[in-house]
Amino acid sequence: MLDQAAAIGLGESEDLDWKRDADEVKDNREHAKDFAALANANGGLIITGVAEDGNGGAATVNGVDDARAQALADRFRGIANSMVRPFIPAFNVYTVPLSSVVGRSAVVVQVPRSPEAPHLVPWDKDSWRYPKRVGTDSVWLGESEMEGAYRRRFAARQDAEVHLKELAERLDHHLVGAARRVWVVVTAVCSVLAPYDTAPAVDPRAADPVMTEIYNNLSTSGGDSLLQHRLTQLIPRVGLRRAVFTASRPYAGQCDRAYIELHHDASFAGALSAASRHQHGPTLLPRLDFEQAVRDLVIAAAVHAHRRGGDGMLQFRAATITEGGVLALANRGGQYDRQVDDSLVVRPEPVVTEAPLQDLAASPASRRTTANRLLQDLTHQFAVDDLLNR
Repeated sequence: MLDQAAAIGLGESEDLDWKRDADEVKDNREHAKDFAALANANGGLIITGVAEDGNGGAATVNGVDDARAQALADRFRGIANSMVRPFIPAFNVYTVPLSSVVGRSAVVVQVPRSPEAPHLVPWDKDSWRYPKRVGTDSVWLGESEMEGAYRRRFAARQDAEVHLKELAERLDHHLVGAARRVWVVVTAVCSVLAPYDTAPAVDPRAADPVMTEIYNNLSTSGGDSLLQHRLTQLIPRVGLRRAVFTASRPYAGQCDRAYIELHHDASFAGALSAASRHQHGPTLLPRLDFEQAVRDLVIAAAVHAHRRGGDGMLQFRAATITEGGVLALANRGGQYDRQVDDSLVVRPEPVVTEAPLQDLAASPASRRTTANRLLQDLTHQFAVDDLLNR
């Protein structure tokens, strides 16, 4: 395709930019500006290794040395990760070996039209700007364009929150409700969903590879895993555009220990039962079970979304469910005869947070931070401000 473009002198356009060599651009801010400009417009390609004629059309495809091409690809990824805010979902960089010039490759930066727009880049000292590709140039967004872009982003966030709530509500009727039983429920949705038709077939006769990977991540995260304790069977049930995992065998529509849904579009819904004790007064939620359930479900959601090919921001919703909806938080020491903060009783409201999926997939520390944000917002409703320090 590159050879054909050069043969016909294909010109640059709103979604195509030729670069002879990265040395043409001395300042990394210019690269960041180009990436963000395409993401804030309709997306497109920036291809390094193609020389232009005098009119901006492709003239020759010379590429760059293979080793340097890989270094440039790594450099472009680093610039996009560190200098464009927020992170561009589905941003991709790859090299294309040239059959016509042995030992040389073109470097392709593929920038999608971003659901996270507007993206901003550092420019002058202590200032950030919003670029946008218009024709073959990059310009700065005006006030009205920024307002429209933020409105679209916030509308997408609201749609995601509706999706999160619907996932939780559909989960509810699968969970056994009983006096003194507490469920910790986490749902998650990507801003860039995976296509349904690329999902592999669910095999109800063998351990699911995604759940196996989730368990491997739980094993290396440190501490006990409530999910591993509650759900020991990794063989899925076939659902409608999802794989379902439950500790109840045979499954009769409801479960009493654990219930996990891995949706084909990379969405996630999971619930773990936190042990409680029959007593007078409100239902107690053991602090350690509570913390571990949220952490385990955040890890499971992040691993699943990344494995399925979701992208962008992963938005989470966490909640607790119990009959009557009234809870008190049991103390950290595991003693059920007293409660944190002198028996403070609340009806906890669901809380939400989000984080870049690429960060969650690559970094256990990022997963812990995200889980802690959910825990902090949930536990603050009990007037408790300290979290597990590990």
